[in-house]
Amino acid sequence: MAGLFAANVLADHCERVTVLERDDEWRSPSQASAQAVDNERLPQAASRPGVPQSRHVHVLLLRGVQSLRKRFPGLEEELLALGAPSLNWLNDTAALAGDSWLPRFDSNLPGFSVSRTLLENKVRERLQRRGNIEFRTGHRVVNLSTAREQGSVHDLREGEAGSVDVRVTGVVCVAKNATVTLEADLVVDASGRSSRLPGWLEELGYAAPQESTVNADVGYATRWYKIPEDWRADWKMVLLATRFPDVSGGAVVQPVEGNCWVVTLVGYTGNHPPTDEAGFEAFARSLIGPQVWEAISAAEPLTGIGGYRRTENHWRHYERLKRWPQGLIALGDSVCAFNPVYAQGMTVSALSADILDSVLTRSESDGKGKLKGGSLVPSGLAFQKKLAKMLQTPWQLATSDDFRWAGRKAGDSTLVDRFMHRYIEHVLDRIHRPDVCLAFFNVAHLISHPAALFHPRIALPILWEMTKTSFKQADARTTERQIR
Repeated sequence: MAGLFAANVLADHCERVTVLERDDEWRSPSQASAQAVDNERLPQAASRPGVPQSRHVHVLLLRGVQSLRKRFPGLEEELLALGAPSLNWLNDTAALAGDSWLPRFDSNLPGFSVSRTLLENKVRERLQRRGNIEFRTGHRVVNLSTAREQGSVHDLREGEAGSVDVRVTGVVCVAKNATVTLEADLVVDASGRSSRLPGWLEELGYAAPQESTVNADVGYATRWYKIPEDWRADWKMVLLATRFPDVSGGAVVQPVEGNCWVVTLVGYTGNHPPTDEAGFEAFARSLIGPQVWEAISAAEPLTGIGGYRRTENHWRHYERLKRWPQGLIALGDSVCAFNPVYAQGMTVSALSADILDSVLTRSESDGKGKLKGGSLVPSGLAFQKKLAKMLQTPWQLATSDDFRWAGRKAGDSTLVDRFMHRYIEHVLDRIHRPDVCLAFFNVAHLISHPAALFHPRIALPILWEMTKTSFKQADARTTERQIR
């Protein structure tokens, strides 16, 4: 999705955009065979090698929906016409966060719920209708094509007189067992978690980026179900969140097109839901809320059960590098990959494309023309720095809880991390209040900055409670030392 969103923006600024896809072929649901691997009965529930996570729950957060409406006018209406359910998040979702159920009320922030595959297919179909975008499947990128030139002024300021700067001029691919080189003025790495860019940079004489990883050992398992015709419930979607340290299992029931549920069970710190039917159902019965088991026990399974385990939060800090090749940028999971349970990936990819658009627009304005011939290619390092500023909020949200689950494996937390962990706990303790719920909801959907959670009406009672708790803990430690 990061590559598709970026391609859509690039097509507004470039004469030609080529999208390279490592999978051998792509077929829309209408073209795909209903008989897929694992006896899948739904083409959109089948995964492909390049997107092994596609069968699981995918949510476009409301900030992502806003971006989609801007970049692809009419697409939301098309998805709704194809059966994607509309969703008023706080009114239609039975959500358990912390020890409290979120209050149900009209949030006036409507969205929709759709499978990853249908959303991707419809975005791709729109891009294929643009005259200057070409898709090439079966192309595996194995390296960058580069040219060297005398060091830039920036390099000389860094005290590297005589250094050689590198311009990326394209990519080297393997296609149908043949090696081919494709030229480009700008190369965008949107190859995901498995990006090989750090190694390629080192081969070119650049430093590899520092990397941050927070791994809470999350695993999940998913099955698709047909919603019973006579099903009646006061919810469209179910979200059962985990709670450190005693509730390590959660789940999502997501309604999608075709009158289907995508049911994903989630487990932290190795408490992974099984992928056999008996174990999957036992895990569902053990959850803190009854809704998931009530739903799947009444529904017809449409697919097998698929698992996924690569869920660590991982950030390659390209923005910290002092030198960067010309003609290259990276975005999406290639830069920062989040624990998928927080549903941030597609939305962050959309916001990354928005940043790319602003950078290219500024470059055109300064150069008074469209991007061509490499002369107006923006600074890649400047883009990475702008991208990093946007990533800070979703990273804080994703790792705030995961840091505690990960324990020592996550390294030492900073004072700010520890404060935010405690503060969010107190926010969740008050989630039954509509004002707190709405503020938290807007932050989680990247509509509001986390500073919204520090509105005096919310923050003052929490900070007072945290202060009292700190004094009590200090007194307890003093008393314990005196007894000793």
